[in-house]
Amino acid sequence: MRANFVDTLLARLDGEVATIWATVLLRIDARPDVARLRGALRALVRESERLNVAWDDARGAWVPAPRTDEAVDAALLEGAEPLDEPEAVTRVINTRVDLARDVPLRLHLHPLADGAPGPWLLAIQLHHAIGDAKALAHLLERLWLHCAGRAPESPPLGPSTLTDGKVLLAALRGPGRVLGLASPRRRLLAQRGLGLRRSGDTAGRSLMATARLTLPAGRTDVQASEVFFAALLAGVALREPTKDGLIRLRVPVDLRRMLELGRMLGNGCSTVPLELPLREVRARLEDAPALAALVREALRRVLDEGVHWTTALECMAVARLAPGPVLRRNARPGLVAEPRTNTLVATYLGRLDKHFVDAPFRIHSMRSHTATWGATGLGFGGTLNINTATFEGLWTRGELRGFTEQLAGWASSGFGLAAEVVGP
Repeated sequence: MRANFVDTLLARLDGEVATIWATVLLRIDARPDVARLRGALRALVRESERLNVAWDDARGAWVPAPRTDEAVDAALLEGAEPLDEPEAVTRVINTRVDLARDVPLRLHLHPLADGAPGPWLLAIQLHHAIGDAKALAHLLERLWLHCAGRAPESPPLGPSTLTDGKVLLAALRGPGRVLGLASPRRRLLAQRGLGLRRSGDTAGRSLMATARLTLPAGRTDVQASEVFFAALLAGVALREPTKDGLIRLRVPVDLRRMLELGRMLGNGCSTVPLELPLREVRARLEDAPALAALVREALRRVLDEGVHWTTALECMAVARLAPGPVLRRNARPGLVAEPRTNTLVATYLGRLDKHFVDAPFRIHSMRSHTATWGATGLGFGGTLNINTATFEGLWTRGELRGFTEQLAGWASSGFGLAAEVVGP
């Protein structure tokens, strides 16, 4: 089974810095029916061709790997020891996987001991080489239907429909999209942007924290996505009060609608570099709506220029042409290079409530994580969750907590939102 360039790049890089999971973390009201959950997981894997493949690194392709019930059962991990949420989360997000052997989907169930609402943690992880966060959300819809015995109500998710050819055809429709490769501003791997202060140069284990902001019902002047990006930029400006230069975000752009990919189990995004002068960010710290507008205009400009097609071509070239040893040798240094290839990976996932309507338990709160230096944002149950992520060799737990508290405090005062910080 031929892998597209996104799958190839993520599979080849996996494990060099960390396992590249897309993770959703749910605090739920009680221990779920594990037998029913295990049966639903078996059925989900059985119907999903893409969960029955293994990565053949020598061939650079997916090969068939039918899963036994025993192999699927091993992908549901239940802990017996009650843990505080930060410790349980740290264990989950640092779980390793072997794409040549293991099921690329994991469920973790942990009792929690911290007394907060939702005494159980259910974490679901999909390896990013198999699919992105949107694919995971659609996969969870199928899991809940299997739990309820209602799977026939909708079709299973098909395999990935993103191909190199579709991206090439879209990119070639505009000459500027190809010529953009000559511009460092439009390339993800261009050596631009300032580097954030860090404690060291080795990655180490993944860490995460969450700023949870309450979104008032009926307010039309606050867009969750704009609060997410503005707060992240404000956090950088507050952490680097004397630096000048470009702050560079790496922002995924969903190609599903543009390429008519439909609902699928696969990756469907390109990524664009979003550059903003730190001086302009700092000048708007006292005017949160103005900072949000600055981000909105910068992102619109990048999309109008078709930079997402340019960077897709760049990633395709790297995935297809760069030797494996070169990719792996540059993975760790590329994370901390000065000037860095990007400052923070910033992914806004949108509102996720609709994907959990049929979940067989009450969800008190939701968080998300991807192994990177950056943040994911999501809306759930009237809250915006800004999930910051780093590695303990780059920032200490205290540094990550301080950064998250700063951006939460800025968003709270700038947009008038109640805020709390969870973890690490």
